[in-house]
Amino acid sequence: MFFTLLSVAFYSSAFSQQMDESLIPYRSGDKWGYSTNDKKIVIEPKYSEAGWFSEGLASVKIGSKYGYINKSGKLVIPAKFTVAKPFRKGYVPNTKKEGGDSVLFAGASLTANGYEICINAKGGQMPKCPAINENSVSENNTPLATVAVEKKYDLPNNNGLFDKITDDYKVEGSSETYYIAVKDGRYGVFNTKFETIIPFVYNEIKINRNKNGAFLEVNKGGMFGIILPNGKISIEPEYSNLRTVDGMDGNEYFVIQKMGKTYVKDLQNRDIISTGFADITYDRGGFVITNDNKLKGYYFTDNKVIQPKYQEIQKIPGMNYFVITTASGKKGYVSTDGNEYFSE
Repeated sequence: MFFTLLSVAFYSSAFSQQMDESLIPYRSGDKWGYSTNDKKIVIEPKYSEAGWFSEGLASVKIGSKYGYINKSGKLVIPAKFTVAKPFRKGYVPNTKKEGGDSVLFAGASLTANGYEICINAKGGQMPKCPAINENSVSENNTPLATVAVEKKYDLPNNNGLFDKITDDYKVEGSSETYYIAVKDGRYGVFNTKFETIIPFVYNEIKINRNKNGAFLEVNKGGMFGIILPNGKISIEPEYSNLRTVDGMDGNEYFVIQKMGKTYVKDLQNRDIISTGFADITYDRGGFVITNDNKLKGYYFTDNKVIQPKYQEIQKIPGMNYFVITTASGKKGYVSTDGNEYFSE
């Protein structure tokens, strides 16, 4: 296949539950503390690492071990763990209560090999890890892959119009059926009246079905474009590469390349990103943009931009922040408004 469907479905398990955004991990040089969203330091940077607050507690690294502090900055669980994950709500059995009792717990490890146990909010090991709501784990919400099944057709070949039918589709609001077919090695589309809707001039045509309808991805002489089901060209086949993105907002986006530069259009051929970049990839409702110096930024679909100046940038699921790697190779956080929560 010559098209790639982008699906971003892999993130750190640290962000599988809702984090508290009222205090942001703030790095000053090589030390971490916490600030408010207006960058007022409320917990002085003195830790080797600092995690986001969850259920009133956050993991911090002191020396080579992790412990937990509260929002006043007090170390409430000693730094004795080699792994310390965020706290979350779980459920333990209770024969007298349907669904069990709600408890706070975190995954942690006391050993260098990373073998995890579950601890309570006082740092004590729990006899058994609580159950969690399956929908709170992002990996469980990833759709299953679908398998394409080749269809068989017994439609009469009217005057040798086609050699083989490869697929068919309908247009919403019409009872008409359209057939994608091959003739002499070229693809086209005809209807039940044997009228040619799309001429047989393409190297490949395939239907992309989605919840908002369908569209056709086409290859003409090694150049790619998009045609609407009624045969109207949406994006001219003049791009050296085309990747289809199923946006989280329900829209379809197309990452296209021309003369070594990458852009983004939508199904109506509107420019979403009209400035050419070295590379563009979809990430959680927007696009990571990479400039010619291999530095990355972020482009929102409402045209707001975080300029490309980081080695890496990734949107944190469910939060208004990005985790970034600075040009000097250090980790930091940046808000969706572009505010940086670090100082070198």
